[in-house]
Amino acid sequence: MSCPPDPAIPGPETAGQAQWSSDRLIRIEDIRSLFKLGRTAAYELTHRPEFPEPVPISSRCYRWWASEVDAFAANLRRKRDLSVGGDGSQRATMPQITRPATPPRHITGKVRTARARREAP
Repeated sequence: MSCPPDPAIPGPETAGQAQWSSDRLIRIEDIRSLFKLGRTAAYELTHRPEFPEPVPISSRCYRWWASEVDAFAANLRRKRDLSVGGDGSQRATMPQITRPATPPRHITGKVRTARARREAP
């Protein structure tokens, strides 16, 4: 359901961590490769309120400015580095929560056997 590739826009192999030499419009596939996301996660990312606004190409085709997406990615990295501790060498870990053991569940009630299949006429 995506638009055909635009020959004026380089493919995702040229996208990635490298900065684009000039601002250009990028596709959802470029965003997927830049953030290393699947299709659903990429669409969820583009619908975040802080993500740059898309540029409508047609009624069902959208593109994003590469410079705005790069700025968004840099902002995410900056926020991550600040929350980790500044140097980015450690990941934040969740505290271990001990929960009481739950007893195994038992099946109660009648268990019926499956009916035999009818022969095809």
